[in-house]
Amino acid sequence: MAVAGSLIPSLVVSTTIAAAATASPLPLTILLEPNIGGTLDFFPFRDLATVGNPDDDAFSFRNLIKASIDGDQNVLLFSTGCEIDGVGDCTRACNRTDAFFGSLETFYNCIALASISHWTHDSRSYYISAEAEQNASSIMGSGSLADFDYGPILDSFIPCAQASCGSDQLSVSCDPSIKALSIDHSTAAQVFEAMDTFCPDIPANIDPDIFGPGVLISYVLQVCFSGSLYLAVQGFSIWARRTEKKREPFSLTRAQSLIWRDTSTLSRTSVAMATTLVEFQEAQCWFVFALQIASILAIVINSQEGTFWGEIIVNGAVAFHVSLNGVLPMFLVQVCLHNEGIRNWHTFLGFCAEYLLAIIASTQKITFRSTFDLFKQQHSIAECGGNPSPRTYCAATHGVSGLNLTFFPHPLLYKIVFLGLDSIAFVALVIDQLSWTLRKHRRTRHLRFGRWTPGRWPENSLQRHWKAFAMYFWRGLEVSYFFINILYMVSLVRVISAKSFEANKWSYGQIIAITCWGPVIVKLIDLIISPFFHSSALTTLC
Repeated sequence: MAVAGSLIPSLVVSTTIAAAATASPLPLTILLEPNIGGTLDFFPFRDLATVGNPDDDAFSFRNLIKASIDGDQNVLLFSTGCEIDGVGDCTRACNRTDAFFGSLETFYNCIALASISHWTHDSRSYYISAEAEQNASSIMGSGSLADFDYGPILDSFIPCAQASCGSDQLSVSCDPSIKALSIDHSTAAQVFEAMDTFCPDIPANIDPDIFGPGVLISYVLQVCFSGSLYLAVQGFSIWARRTEKKREPFSLTRAQSLIWRDTSTLSRTSVAMATTLVEFQEAQCWFVFALQIASILAIVINSQEGTFWGEIIVNGAVAFHVSLNGVLPMFLVQVCLHNEGIRNWHTFLGFCAEYLLAIIASTQKITFRSTFDLFKQQHSIAECGGNPSPRTYCAATHGVSGLNLTFFPHPLLYKIVFLGLDSIAFVALVIDQLSWTLRKHRRTRHLRFGRWTPGRWPENSLQRHWKAFAMYFWRGLEVSYFFINILYMVSLVRVISAKSFEANKWSYGQIIAITCWGPVIVKLIDLIISPFFHSSALTTLC
């Protein structure tokens, strides 16, 4: 338990200082804060950059607890801990197993107070001044800081730790020294030494529904295929203009020009492009819909599965990353569709729904209290006062199992894209879709107000400049999304390690995930290769 991991260093350090202590002990300083804050809440939109570094676990409570017993002259306590019937009383709370293990702040305070007792009574490196006693008095209740006894804390730790080691189902087992502890026969030194091994470093396992091998490959295929389609459309437009010089100038910027009336190679290719763009966007809508729902459920704590606090944080971070950026390929294809004059309300509404789900996912956060309640609901331990195993929240995250978790190049870039580029593009797409509807709908296409037709730029001297601006604006959006999709693809590829695709990671669902883009890819190949013998076939395809 976290208390354990924190107390053994205090013994070792205190022994060292005792040997080299000055003739007079130093006065201890007590600092009282209202709450822990910071690490108690994980808001992915704000905290994503702090996740993934195996050498710096920003959300490890083990590090926080160890910091309270490292021999510092200044000791931090929290006024929200040790509450009994709404009143701070660490003297009673630390002697009650249900209260001692019942909250992080109480757990921390009791460990810090046990450390103070050890440093002032055993090693005599510090003494408790009147000021320190006064500062701690608000949470000491019926007792005093000078008379605090850490013995009951050690006696509570032993049965709770041993029961936790046998039932918390963490991937790292407890050290044999934990099992060897005995309330009747173990010394304080032995208990403190065992505490140091109680809270382990554990690699987090990612939920395979979010980032399994098949799902990861599917993400990469989605980004690659969207970028390839964009390049194919641009390349085909250039090729068609040069090949068909004698015809009316060719452009993919009109939907009717996509379906040519002959059966030439260009005709088949244009049909393939138009059909595949629309069908790929439809497929993306369903794929990203499933992704967004899974991500939201992964971030919302009551639906999240994880064996310890750090693992839930990592799962929430990964879910947020793929949810926020899973819409990037959709933006690229949707901008390409609108720029090429292909506007379908059903694909546009599907695109809007996925973007709104991404916004919802970006507002979710994970709180430690909810996680604690989840662990308590899943498996409470009688020896810990009906609370969950302390290892579930004191264990530190040490990397991610089978993956090199990074958010290349930096989470800040994707945040800027989401807040800036996505917002601008979405507003432009909505305006463009509504303008097109006003121009084409039978009830509005004949409306005219003076020189202005709804859905069109007013016919004046600025119209020529507006058309030039619109052309460069849409092309700029396309290029911007193309490059940001490349960066996102690189971030996905950099995650892969030699252990990412081990045989035991594949399941029925992973195999299904990897094949979801198969129909769209096969149809594109079929449309390009297969000759069309009847013009009606073209109508059917479109």
